[in-house]
Formats: sequence, C-alpha cells, structure tokens
Amino acid sequence: MDKLAELSEALLQLDGEGAARLIGESLEAGIPAARILSEGLSSGMRKVGEQFREGVIYMPEVLVACDIYYSGLEKLRPLIQPGENRQARGRMILGTIHGDIHTVGKDVAVPVFEAAGYDVIDLGVDVADEKIVEAIREHRPDLVGLGTYMTSTFMHTRETVKAIEAAGLRGQVKIICGGPSVDAGAAKRMGADDASDDAWEAVGKLDRLMDELKAQGRTV
Repeated sequence: MDKLAELSEALLQLDGEGAARLIGESLEAGIPAARILSEGLSSGMRKVGEQFREGVIYMPEVLVACDIYYSGLEKLRPLIQPGENRQARGRMILGTIHGDIHTVGKDVAVPVFEAAGYDVIDLGVDVADEKIVEAIREHRPDLVGLGTYMTSTFMHTRETVKAIEAAGLRGQVKIICGGPSVDAGAAKRMGADDASDDAWEAVGKLDRLMDELKAQGRTV
C-alpha cells in the first residue's frame, strides 16, 4: 500500500497520529500537497461517507474523521501552489442561517463537499442575510449552502432568498439548504433550489445543480 492509500485508510480508521505521520512522510517523499489532499485525505473522507451511509460507523466517528481531515488540511493548504490544486467542480459559500448557532452539520458538510471536489468558503454560524449577499458579491460562487438545525430557522430561508433576489444576485447562484430539519419540497416553495439532510447525499444534488448552471451558461 502506498503512502496516500495508507493515509486514506488512517483517516478511515480514525488514526489521527498515523494520518499526521503519513502526511509528513508524504511531503518528505516529494509528493505534492494537492495530491496528498485529494488522494489521501479526501479519499478517506469519501470512504467515511460510504461507511456512514451503510451504518458501519455513526456520527461520533464521522466527527473524529472530520477533525483529522481539518488538521491535515491546515498543514497542507499553505503548501499547495497556485495552479497545483485540482480543477474544482464548483465554488460554494456555506453558512448556518441567521438565528442558528449549531456547528455540527456545517463542520461535517464542509470536508465532505471539499472531498467531492468543491471549493468551499465557510461563513460560520448565525450568518446574517447581508453577509451572505456580501459573500456572493466577493466570492462569486456557483452555489449557496444554507445550514440549519432547527425548523424555526429553516423557515428563514424565504427571507434569505428574498435578500439575494433584492440584491440582483439570485440568477447567478443555486441555493441549497441542509440540516436535519430541512425538506426539499418546503425549501423549493421558499425559493431555494433543493435541500438535503445528509451531506453525502447532498453531493449528488450539488453536482446536479452545477450541471444545470453549466447548461444555462451561468457558471463563473
């Protein structure tokens, strides 16, 4: 098994020390940081998702895997040279909707989406509509992710979509809601494009939304 395959397996086995060691050894061996991220850490996160959806592991293990991923990413990101990274599937801004300070769902979604090839800008929690509008203008994303843990804050989706519309930016982005209390039908009625309560399932929806954007010539 090569270093990157070992790193992927270490993340799957929740071996933080082993993952850190393998990242160091891979760098010493001259493997580009972008490859270590994509073929090691990201590969491991995809395997974590497969096992989670199969019921082999549960959310506590997923959170440990996310911590290992973030720790490795912190070391690798500064070493990735401009132009070295893989071609991103799309760019996304993501934050927990205003009124909601829960972090668990977002902290799982970000590494899952990054492992699937998306560049993700994390806006944090309790994100005001104005901040989302500013982030769309600044980062020119393809996708806007609105995370929520509670039904009451999920209902704020309509206000957030209206704020994006009022800024004249709705036509530039696809909007997806995420969290345990979301419903795709309700999200669409409030003006979003889709919703998912499962980060790994959401990847397929992100891909579909990106395909729609490309068909409309709207990707940036």
